[in-house]
Amino acid sequence: MESESHPDVKGSTPAATACVLQPKMKQQPRATFKRRASLSNDKSLCPPLCSQKVDDTNCSSAVDCQTTSNSAHPSPAVLSLARVCGPSRSRCGYCGGKRMHVLGLDDGHNKVLSIGNDEVKNIDKIDATKTSKSYGLLFDRIPYDTYEDLINHGWRRSGKHIYRPHNFESCCPALSIRLECSKFQERSTCQKSKSSTSKSDGSDTIADTVLVGGSKSQRRVGQRLLRALDVYNSKCLQSEDDSVNASNLANIQLDNNRDGLNATKPIRKKSRRFSPIRQNDKLSVCQGSSLGTMETAEFDRESLHAIETREQHFLHSMAKLVYQEVTKIAIERSDNPQWAWWNNDETDDVIPKWCTFKLVSQGASIKASTAACAAASGRSRGSLNKVELASALVVRLNDCANDYLQNNKSCGVRVKEVLVHEKSGQVHMLLDVSTNIQTAAAKDAAKEIPTQKSLKPDAIQEMITRYTRADQQFSPTASMPHNNKCTQRFLTVRSIPVYESSLQPEVHRLFCLYQSTTHGDFNPFDDFDNTKNFRDESHEYNYYKQKNLPGFLDVDTAYSHLDEIRRSKIKTSYLTFFRFLCETPVPTASEQNTFCPSNEDGYDIGTPFGTYHQQYRLSTSKDAFDGPLVAVGVVDVLPHCMSSVYAFYDPIFSARLELGKYTALREIEWVRRASKYRKGLKYYYLGYYIHSCRKMNYKAEYKPSELLCPVTSKWVDFEAAKIMLERNSPERNCCALCEVPKSETSEEGVAARKKFCVDNMSLDISTSPQESQVVRVNMLNGQGRELVDSVVNEFVNEMGMEMCSRFVIKLN
Repeated sequence: MESESHPDVKGSTPAATACVLQPKMKQQPRATFKRRASLSNDKSLCPPLCSQKVDDTNCSSAVDCQTTSNSAHPSPAVLSLARVCGPSRSRCGYCGGKRMHVLGLDDGHNKVLSIGNDEVKNIDKIDATKTSKSYGLLFDRIPYDTYEDLINHGWRRSGKHIYRPHNFESCCPALSIRLECSKFQERSTCQKSKSSTSKSDGSDTIADTVLVGGSKSQRRVGQRLLRALDVYNSKCLQSEDDSVNASNLANIQLDNNRDGLNATKPIRKKSRRFSPIRQNDKLSVCQGSSLGTMETAEFDRESLHAIETREQHFLHSMAKLVYQEVTKIAIERSDNPQWAWWNNDETDDVIPKWCTFKLVSQGASIKASTAACAAASGRSRGSLNKVELASALVVRLNDCANDYLQNNKSCGVRVKEVLVHEKSGQVHMLLDVSTNIQTAAAKDAAKEIPTQKSLKPDAIQEMITRYTRADQQFSPTASMPHNNKCTQRFLTVRSIPVYESSLQPEVHRLFCLYQSTTHGDFNPFDDFDNTKNFRDESHEYNYYKQKNLPGFLDVDTAYSHLDEIRRSKIKTSYLTFFRFLCETPVPTASEQNTFCPSNEDGYDIGTPFGTYHQQYRLSTSKDAFDGPLVAVGVVDVLPHCMSSVYAFYDPIFSARLELGKYTALREIEWVRRASKYRKGLKYYYLGYYIHSCRKMNYKAEYKPSELLCPVTSKWVDFEAAKIMLERNSPERNCCALCEVPKSETSEEGVAARKKFCVDNMSLDISTSPQESQVVRVNMLNGQGRELVDSVVNEFVNEMGMEMCSRFVIKLN
C-alpha cells in the first residue's frame, strides 16, 4: 500500500476556526479547543529534542513512520496525521445547561470535574456555558477503515473536526446509535397483501416500492408526499385538458363568427388601474375588485388562522388605531349627531367588530382588510364619505404600523404597502410574513387538522412558487427555467459529491433557511434578519478563497448583483456552511462500484465511497433533476456502513411532511438495497442518541437499533440498553450498558502497556507546514518529553491503546 500524503497546513488559525465556528445544532454539540504548546513554537527545541539522530530521508510529506528495533507495534504503511485540538467545554446544544445539576452527582464515575487544566470538586464553579465536554482532533485525510473504527468507538465528525463527547462529564450524554438495515422492521405478508388491495389509486404501491421497511407510521411518511404528488399531477393533467378544450371551443366560435353564425360581441373586461394618492411607493389607491396581478396562493385557511393567532397583538393594535382615527374624523366633521356610535362604547379597549381586520392570502404576502370606513359611512347615513375617510386613514395607518414594527422587533410581519379600494372604501395592508412565522403557522395548522392524511396539493405549488421567487431574486442568471405553470412533479433523489454540491448557491440558501427557522441562526437572505447581530468573518472567507480549495463558492461572482454589505453577510454564512457540511477528511473513490447497478427504483446504489449531499428535488420528470430543492441529506458512504452527518430541508414544506424522517428512511432503504451487491455493507449510523432530549428520541423509533456502551465500547441492543439506563442511571442517563469484563491484566501490566504505547507514538515535529519530520516519542530528550508527555498521554487515553498506533500526532 502506498503511503498517504497530508495536505498543506498553514498555521493553526484556520484549523482552530474550523472547530469553533459551527452553527447551532441538535445532532452534535458545539466544540472548541485550547491551543496546545507546540514544538514548532520554539525553534530552538526542534532538532536538539531528539536524543538520537533521526534520518530524515524517509520522513517525507507522506508521514511514513520509522520503527525502531525494539518496537512491537505493527508497522502500517499509512498513518493518519491527527492535529490535536484537545478537550474543551461548551454550552450544551440540547438542554442549554438546564441539566447542569447532574454534573454534581457522585455515581462512581465523575467524583472530580475538570474544566480545562483545572480540577474542581464544586459544581457551583461550572456555569451553563461549560456543561458539555468533548475531545477533538483535526484530520485532513483519513482512510475508510480508520474512520469506521473511530465511529465504532463513539467518534463523530463535524467537517474535518472529529470529536468524542465525554459523557460522564457532560449534562446530556450522547450515545452512538446504529441500525442493521437488513433487520429493519418488515411488514408481515398478510399486511402487505391487505395494503396492496386497500387502495385503488396505486399510491400505496408506489410508496411501498420506495420505502419497504419501517412501522406503519414511518411508511405513512413516505406515502403522504407521494399521494400529494399524485393528486397534484392529476390536477395538472386536468388543467391541461381544460385549456385544450377551451382553445378548441374558442376556435369553433371564431369559425362560426367568420361564417356569420352566432355572431356575438366579445366580452371586454373593465381595466383595473392603480392611481397613487401621493408620490409614495408605500401608499397607493386601487380601483376594481383586485389588488393587481394575483399569484399562486401561499397560505391556506388553517395557516392564515394560525398567523392571525400568533400576530393578534399587532392586528388588535391596528384595529384599535382604525377605530380611534375614524371616530376622531367623525367627531370633527359632525356635532354630536344622533347616529354617534362612540356614545354607546363603554371603554376604548373594546374594539367593534366592524373595525377588525380580515386576513386573505395574496401571493407571497397576506392582505389584511378592514371595512371600517364603509361601515362608518353607513352608520352616519351617508354623512361621512367612505373614500375620504379611507384616504385620511391610510396615511395614519401606514406611519403607525411602521412605528409599531420598529418598536417590536419580534413581530413576524412587516407592512409592505397600504392600499385603498376606491369603490368599496376598504383599506388593505399587504403584509410580508417572516419564514419563522410561516413555519410555526404551518405546524399549528397541522395540529388543528389531526385527521389530515396527506399533504395538500396546493402546498406543492406554494413550494415551487416560493423557490422560483427566491431563485429569481438571488440567482437572476440561473440556467433553470422558471415556469409557474402547473406541470407534473416527481420526487427525484441523487447523491451529489460534496464538492460539487457546495458550488450550488441554492444548497446554501436552503441551509440558511433551515438553520434560521429551527435554531434561530442568522439568515443573510431574509430581510427580517437584518436587525440581528452577527459576527462578520468575511476576512476569513477571503483567506479560504486564496487557498483555492475544491468546491469553494465565489460569493462575489454568484451574487454580483447584490450590495457589498449583503455579500459580506453571505460570505460569513457560507464559510460556516462550508466548514460544517462540505469540508471532509473522507476521500472520494475515483470509480463507481461496478458490482452495483447505477440506479434501482431511483436509488443510485452504485455511488463510490466518499461524502455526498443527497439532494431531494421536485423534478419535471422521473429521469430529470431540475426542480426545486426541498431537502439535503449529508452522508458518508463507507465500505461497511452509511453514516448520517446532518440533514436540512425546507421547514415550511416539511411542517406537515416530516422530511427529516423521510430522508432517514430513504437512507436506510439505500443501505438495504446496496447491501445486496456490496459485501460487508450492513449498518446505518444515525449519530447520537440523547436519552434526556425529547427531540433526539426519535432515533430509537428505527428498530431494532443498538447503542454503544460508553464503558466497554460494545454495541448493545437498544431495548436492553434502555432498561440499564433507566435502572442504573435514571438522572444522568449514562452508565455501563452491559457487563464489564474483569481485566486479566494487572494494573502494573496496564500501566506498562500504556507507557509502551506512549513511548512508541509517532510525532510530527516539523517547523514548516510543507514538510514533515516524524520521530518516536522515545527519541526525544528530557526537555522534549516534558512538553509532549501530557498531550500524548491524553491522546492515548482518548484513542485507546489498540488504535493509537495508526496516527501521527501533530501539535497545534
